Amino acid sequence: MKPETKKVTASTTVTVLYYEAPVGLEMHNAVLSDLTVSESGRVMIPDSFRRGKSIIAVLEGECTILNALGERVYSQKVLG
Repeated sequence: MKPETKKVTASTTVTVLYYEAPVGLEMHNAVLSDLTVSESGRVMIPDSFRRGKSIIAVLEGECTILNALGERVYSQKVLG
C-alpha cells in the first residue's frame, strides 16, 4: 500500500516594505494576511498587490516600522 500524502497549504501574515514604482521616494509598508506559502517556503504575494510597486523586503508577521531610510529628509523637505 502507498502511504497517503496530503498537501498541506500553509498560510501566513507578512509585512511588505515597498516603494511606488518606478521612482517612489517614500517607503511604504502593508500587512498582508492569509497568504499561501509554497512548498519551498516562499510567501506567494498576489500580483494585484505587486502591481506598481518595487518590493524591498518581506518580513514575517505584523511589524511596526519605527524609522525608515529617507524619512527625515522627506519630512524636512515637506515641513521646511
